[in-house]
Amino acid sequence: MDVKLNVNDKIQLSNWIGRDCQFELLYKLSRDGGTPEKFHELCDGKGPTVTVLYNTDNNVYGGYTSLSWRSEGSWCKDELSFLFKLYTNNRWEPTKFPASKIKTNTNVYFNSSYGPWFSDLRCFDKYVGKTSGYYSLYKHALFCGSDYDMGGKNVQSVANGHNNVTDLEVYLVKDGPLELDIAWRDHPDWTIKTSQKFKEYITNYEPFEESGVPEANVLLIGQVGAGKSSFINTINSIFKGDISSRACTGSAEKSLTKSFEKFRVRDPATKRFLKLRICDTRGVEEGFSIKSEDLGFILDGNLPNHYTFNPVEKASLKVPGFIKEPSLKDRMHVVVFVIDGSTLDVLPEGILKKIKKIKSFVVDRGIPQLVFLTKMDKVCSQVERDIDNMFLSEIVANTVNKAAEVIGIPRAHVLPVKNYEKEGELRTNVDILALSALRRALMFADDFLENQYDLEQENAHAVNAKE
Repeated sequence: MDVKLNVNDKIQLSNWIGRDCQFELLYKLSRDGGTPEKFHELCDGKGPTVTVLYNTDNNVYGGYTSLSWRSEGSWCKDELSFLFKLYTNNRWEPTKFPASKIKTNTNVYFNSSYGPWFSDLRCFDKYVGKTSGYYSLYKHALFCGSDYDMGGKNVQSVANGHNNVTDLEVYLVKDGPLELDIAWRDHPDWTIKTSQKFKEYITNYEPFEESGVPEANVLLIGQVGAGKSSFINTINSIFKGDISSRACTGSAEKSLTKSFEKFRVRDPATKRFLKLRICDTRGVEEGFSIKSEDLGFILDGNLPNHYTFNPVEKASLKVPGFIKEPSLKDRMHVVVFVIDGSTLDVLPEGILKKIKKIKSFVVDRGIPQLVFLTKMDKVCSQVERDIDNMFLSEIVANTVNKAAEVIGIPRAHVLPVKNYEKEGELRTNVDILALSALRRALMFADDFLENQYDLEQENAHAVNAKE
């Protein structure tokens, strides 16, 4: 495990402290040595600090004090102090242990001969060196609950019963917005110029010419409430220049989309429809969902626009407008799985199985796939504060990686987006994310159309060769 705090850890600590914080590394045991003198030289008089210990079992825990460390010996009571754990055996299990409100004992100790010293988390005195690849710190009174409310936890559940660490760090806690890490993925500049560039690409887009297809069909599939219809409204809003709501959206346990809808987007500037259709269909849910036969008909282009799904019967040739012999223009050219990033960790097994089954249908037909990861502002507070942080957030990066693993798709094909939900007017960074994602979908659609054209040419050559 990386011994340096990551963005997720810092956000959690900020939440516990109760304000936006920046974290500046003052002291690192493996770098600065295990002497109290060095610790006090680097940490005394600086202000509030967080001490973080990384033990040999990949448990991460520590303590916060709002007081400045100092060298004169005395016990003090810091009512704002708390102990915590972030990881247990490398699992993210954040838990705060606040200063006890019942006991009145002091809980933080200052002494020139001691390193960081909390009553229930004592680190080292005099000198501690590395032996057998780790530092053996004090275990006495470790997480004993004498001055901190452990909530039933103890040294075994927090630290696996020992205090042997690979490193210890002390961070100065400063007021201010969290400084995020370097970008985890290359991203466009958050400027109106960038937004306009993507918008022009989509406005001028025409499907792969040799295919003879007039419009690219982009099919959205996802769980109920993931934001399929909201994405359609977001794209429509961008081209209208104001917030709009063509597709039905809202909060419901059951899918609000009851039919298969092929939405067209009109560009008011040219008064022409774009050369694409964004296709919405019923959300995936554990109860009623799209039948396999209906999905096959959608992908193959048999079902007409506005087809209403029947909860009892599957679609058949008797459906009004059923396309018995669909051509390439009727088929789906790219499939986008729309996934709610805020619920990815608790995605029901039944939903996941259905999504994977749908994916197998798509793969069998050679249709390219993408994932649009929505609601990332609910996953990361820094993204909620500023969408520009989307590609700087380690939380978002981890969620993208998880989605790629769960769906079984390359990470580069997972695109975080932000739909217009609570906003009253358009925002450039939201536009850029949505337009960039749609642009990628159209590029994938062209890949499919080109492959189909090549396949038709090969078949034609084979027939001619036989003749």
